[in-house]
Amino acid sequence: MAKFLRIAHRGASGSFPENTCLAVEKAIEARADMIELDCQLSSDGHVVIFHDERLVRITGAGGVVNRTPLEQLKKLDAGGWRKAAFKGERIPTLEEVVALVGGEADLCLDIKQYPGSPPGIELKLLFILSHYDYLDRTIISSFDYDCLRRVRELGPEARLGVIYGTGIEENPFVIAAEIEAASLHVQKELASREFLQTGWELGLDAFVWTVNELREMEDFASLGVQGIMTDFPERLWRLEKR
Repeated sequence: MAKFLRIAHRGASGSFPENTCLAVEKAIEARADMIELDCQLSSDGHVVIFHDERLVRITGAGGVVNRTPLEQLKKLDAGGWRKAAFKGERIPTLEEVVALVGGEADLCLDIKQYPGSPPGIELKLLFILSHYDYLDRTIISSFDYDCLRRVRELGPEARLGVIYGTGIEENPFVIAAEIEAASLHVQKELASREFLQTGWELGLDAFVWTVNELREMEDFASLGVQGIMTDFPERLWRLEKR
């Protein structure tokens, strides 16, 4: 079984509230090699760690992230939806997360673009990561390929990942070649041996998401993927022991 990166999807989100500092801390405790997190801009241009367009699923509040200023976002509870004990967890900024990780793991940042998103997240990501000397330890990924094109234009040295899942019509291999991506992040249902082989022949690493069952982890590890994204990073160590 080839060595692969253990990637914590939205932090250790299977047991803790996703995209929070607590989920990041628990992913580090689980010895994840890389932590995957979602990024978007608040209405006043701060890079915040949050997946959904709307706030309601996680915080219970109305409205959307990109029309809400950071000061207001920071007042919302991002943990209580999972468990009462997690109440009081806040929506973190990218700066807070990078400082928290402190070199203990690499990062994979998924840029989320929704209608009305303020422009400029690509430059802000590159600036923050460069400021914290974390650019070379980060993969910037997105379903929005135009966004990845802008990152490449602004950051020739950035490592890019092309996310590919159900419903995407563009050819991910063509996009990866165009933007000189380092990796393909493929939905597990689409990660056939033939698909993976095509990517490898183009020199691309293959990360598969979201793999939570031990048997599936074994299958993808046996295929030779370079990374497995999971909500339960601690299970990947059980896989190694087996």
